[in-house]
Amino acid sequence: MITFNDVLRSAGLDPATVHLARLQDSRVRGHSIYTIWKSPGGPQLVEEYLSVQGRDRFEVGGFVASFVVTPPPRNETVFTGLYEVRSVTTCEQGSIEAITDIDVSGLYRYEMAHDDRLDEYKERLVVDWGPGTRSWAQRASRQPKLVRAIREQPEPPFPGFGQFCIDLHDLPGIYPGWQERLREVKGIYVLVDKKTGQQYVGSAKGEDSLWGRFSDYARTGHGGNIELKHRQGAEYQVGVLQVVDLSLPDHSIEEIESWWKHKLMSREHGLNRN
Repeated sequence: MITFNDVLRSAGLDPATVHLARLQDSRVRGHSIYTIWKSPGGPQLVEEYLSVQGRDRFEVGGFVASFVVTPPPRNETVFTGLYEVRSVTTCEQGSIEAITDIDVSGLYRYEMAHDDRLDEYKERLVVDWGPGTRSWAQRASRQPKLVRAIREQPEPPFPGFGQFCIDLHDLPGIYPGWQERLREVKGIYVLVDKKTGQQYVGSAKGEDSLWGRFSDYARTGHGGNIELKHRQGAEYQVGVLQVVDLSLPDHSIEEIESWWKHKLMSREHGLNRN
């Protein structure tokens, strides 16, 4: 198998001049570095996050190869970009890091410039980081990483909750970043019988939010709903009607769910029985 160092050398880069940075931060609340990277404007935020460090990690004139970690259960380490370190200064007093919302006054700030020599591998190349995941910054020459995969194409951006819809049987294969977005919010959803057009409106309030509820339907075909249990073999498309904040109480979500049932008349002409 090839290593990431082989990839570096093929692009004319000496692994001794390259640091590897695996970005995964528990201080980021409600999101992951990966989903921030996939959001509009996210790459710039992640680059800014990488450029601020608590100690002097990177050499001026060297390079940093950035990786982000996909959500569970895959937890893949995906290449996201190569940067040349141009200079180093310190953050001004009162500086706040945009992703973690932490005061970074006096910390090291690196001016980094994007290097396009590895752009063909962005969001496609996956490495095996090895057991030392707590050591998130390593010198490439000392830690050759096996290349686990080079995908045919990168993951497309999440279409947005209003545009998201998918056949239930296709759900297990959706992109990791999309799964993470569906975990981030509670909400109201609709199942549509693809043959009859009948609708079932429900709410996602439990563990893993919308993703958890959709996965339950994909696994069982009915999600524990009595009416849907009588319709084994039916094929459904699922979509999101409305998203709500994770802090919204369950009773408020149920009120919104009831309003959607009324609006779509899913009790009278659909599959809801309450």
